[in-house]
Amino acid sequence: MTEAPTLDTTATTTLSTQFAELEARLIEHYGPDRREAVLRVLDHERDRFAHASVPTFVPILVERSVRALLDADSPTLRPR
Repeated sequence: MTEAPTLDTTATTTLSTQFAELEARLIEHYGPDRREAVLRVLDHERDRFAHASVPTFVPILVERSVRALLDADSPTLRPR
């Protein structure tokens, strides 16, 4: 028998899905040749928001921060 999902497990699953989609969008936007840089910055920004008391907006905050950092970092990290 499986346990019924709780708000915590549902929220965690939703965030995991949102971050997986975000990762795919960023890699598509910046190109597969910049995948390592995207993942490095994405992981760093996710860690910054890991203890947010309200995680609802964390994915959008992480996305904006990652894009700003990658766009400002160097011309080689800017979108194709």
